[in-house]
Amino acid sequence: MGVTTATHEFKSSIPASRMYKAIIQDSPTVFPKFMPQYKSEIVHGDGGVGSILQTCFADEGNQVKVVKHRVEAKDPANFYSKYTLIEGGALSDNVESVVNEVKIEPAGDGCVVKAINHYHTKGEADKAFIESIGQQTLGVYKAVQDYLLANPTVCA
Repeated sequence: MGVTTATHEFKSSIPASRMYKAIIQDSPTVFPKFMPQYKSEIVHGDGGVGSILQTCFADEGNQVKVVKHRVEAKDPANFYSKYTLIEGGALSDNVESVVNEVKIEPAGDGCVVKAINHYHTKGEADKAFIESIGQQTLGVYKAVQDYLLANPTVCA
């Protein structure tokens, strides 16, 4: 078993506190506002460490996909979150688990959102697949930014 780590960064004009609220704290209510195919709910726990979140969304072919994440760490004061993908999504015959870290760092009036994904694989990592997941993640961060720019009171 090997571990492949991929890091992707998104620079935003939105302050770190607003991005953290939108991406981590309030994502179950914020994301459906600009991604109507997205639904997330807590299926175990209270949303804190140890909780399990289930997210349902439709892909381009309108197939509903379900993923479950376990919250490993949340640090709102430092704009940090860590969670493990435990069902669906990138898991496959070759990928046993994915540990995701999100670090949001203040940068001037905005921030830098860092997605650090650790793919625990049984064999060789599919680098093209991992890169495509990273690009999808950056697309979501861009959509969050656009929504927050258009709605300045959300997560303020």
